[in-house]
Amino acid sequence: MEFEFIRPHLLWLLIPWMIYSALQWSKKSNQKSAQLIAPHLMKVVMGADGQKHQKQSNSWLGIVFFLLAIIAVAGPSIEKQEVPVFKTQAPRVLVLDMSYSMYSTDLAPNRLTQARFKTLDMLKQFKEGETGLVAYAGDAFTVSPLTTDVTTLENLIPSLRPEIMPSKGSNVYAGIEEAVSLLTGASATYGDIILVTDGLEQEDAEDVQKLLSDSPFKLSIYALGTAQGAPIKLPEGGFLKDQYGQIVVPKLFPTRLEKLAKVKGGKFASYTADSSDIETFKPNLGANTSVLKRDQESAKWRVDAGIYLLIVLIPLALLLVRNHAVMLSALVVFTMLPQQKALANEWTQWFKNSDQNALQAYQNEAFDEAALADNPVLKGAALYKAGDYEGAVKTLEQTSSAEGQYNLGNALAQLGKLDDAITAYEKALSLDPEFTQAKDNKALVEALKDQQEQQNQQDQQDPQDQQDPQGQQDQQDQQDQQGQQDQQGQQGQQDQQGQQDQQSQQDQQSQQDQQGQQDQQSQQDQQGQNPQAGSESEQNNNEPELDAARQDQQAADEQTQEQKQQQAQAAPMPDPEQSPQDEEKAQAAMMQDSRPLTPEEIEKAQQLNQLLRKVPDDPAILLRNKMQLEAQQRKQRRLPRGAEKSW
Repeated sequence: MEFEFIRPHLLWLLIPWMIYSALQWSKKSNQKSAQLIAPHLMKVVMGADGQKHQKQSNSWLGIVFFLLAIIAVAGPSIEKQEVPVFKTQAPRVLVLDMSYSMYSTDLAPNRLTQARFKTLDMLKQFKEGETGLVAYAGDAFTVSPLTTDVTTLENLIPSLRPEIMPSKGSNVYAGIEEAVSLLTGASATYGDIILVTDGLEQEDAEDVQKLLSDSPFKLSIYALGTAQGAPIKLPEGGFLKDQYGQIVVPKLFPTRLEKLAKVKGGKFASYTADSSDIETFKPNLGANTSVLKRDQESAKWRVDAGIYLLIVLIPLALLLVRNHAVMLSALVVFTMLPQQKALANEWTQWFKNSDQNALQAYQNEAFDEAALADNPVLKGAALYKAGDYEGAVKTLEQTSSAEGQYNLGNALAQLGKLDDAITAYEKALSLDPEFTQAKDNKALVEALKDQQEQQNQQDQQDPQDQQDPQGQQDQQDQQDQQGQQDQQGQQGQQDQQGQQDQQSQQDQQSQQDQQGQQDQQSQQDQQGQNPQAGSESEQNNNEPELDAARQDQQAADEQTQEQKQQQAQAAPMPDPEQSPQDEEKAQAAMMQDSRPLTPEEIEKAQQLNQLLRKVPDDPAILLRNKMQLEAQQRKQRRLPRGAEKSW
């Protein structure tokens, strides 16, 4: 217990109080020395003397009242209480194994179903921070970027299954690499990667360890399966077999997974029937509050005990104004006014000051009410949690404590003012060199600043690199435009030429068909005598015919495509020689298109809508198409080790 004044600068008010007390003492001494009234006349002037005695007693009551009031305003404190110190929450990425081994039945009904349930339960623990989702099989794909919308992830996870993955396998390296790219792309300087899998090969573990050795992210692993394993029961029936026809029985090696997780201080847990396994991945901070529990991670502030002096000050005030009816009435009315937001069942708030009530409101996540606190550190914390970072900065700029400057740096970092945030952290460290949180956040903000500077340099170089391709593009556009003009000028000639070529091709095709029939008949006559020679002759004769037919068909397709393009380009262009009759026909066609639908057409449209409603709205189809499209774009990418197995 340590006594201290919260606002010691207000003790300067004791100087005018001492002057007032000295004047009152001097006045009393003068009155005693100036008593010139004879004793036998004392009874005559007794009434006046009684009034003087009453005034003297009031003056001494005033001296005591102002002394206690000054002490109360200065904020006497004998107790400390924790004040919330906020810090940025680490983002996390869930990496789900979608290999066919997840269909193993050693966990009922299978590993995949239990992985979905456990992942959904795990999401409920993440009350703060951003969460991303990655799925991998033969390759890895981002299902959801970092987001605070847990509902979106809860809707996507049940749709994940091995059948929608573009390629089979268990490429855990690609999954971790995709998670690292996701965190790095979000400018995260630290975060967690939670791998949900049923195993990996030793070579994959070494590759993943090398990948994470230079990254600031921690890897935690949640394992599903048993050491005995079980066959992989496919959804369409039967069991998965390897290339030798043997039934595959994947087994879990928890020691290998746990060793990999402990490399960078991550967490490891294996499947249990209760929720004790997923509680391992519960964030260290409380789920409903950001108040840090440990002393080294929390700042403490003094509890103002001046409010308890009101018990003495109120009766003294009543004694001082007892002969002043107006002042006494005003004081009574003021004390009877209803308090704002007062509740009948919260009688304990009468024994708390505004900061204590604000701290309780903060712990109950009523940040708007907590922002009414007088303590600038507590008020700034409430504004920060309410999302009013600018208001938090204005409030915390008034603080001179290490905790206040630390919180100021966090608010400035949220606003993107990294230089000012670093300055605030430096002030906090100058006031408290052992403030470890300020050191850590200062290092994180400096790293983020370096990344932004590198990004800006790359952005400045990119426009220079794109100047030459832009000039080439302009030349190409001019050439294309000139080519289109020439093409339009020669359209009539091309149409005639195309008809002639098409007639010629048809004649050639007819001749080739006749020739092919003759050759085929000749070959059939010779086939009975010499089958081997007939087969060779058939191959030799058919190959040129097939090549010629393919060439003719390809040329015809190209010519048809060119004619369609020319007609599409020429359609919007108005014809200056168009007759009025043609214009009337065109207008009639447009009116025909814009006419109201007939009852038969309306009925057909309703039937079509009913059929469309019957189409199942399965998110898995969208995810499958999205991943297949992305997989096609990755064809030139060489996959690392880990994709050899098909389960």
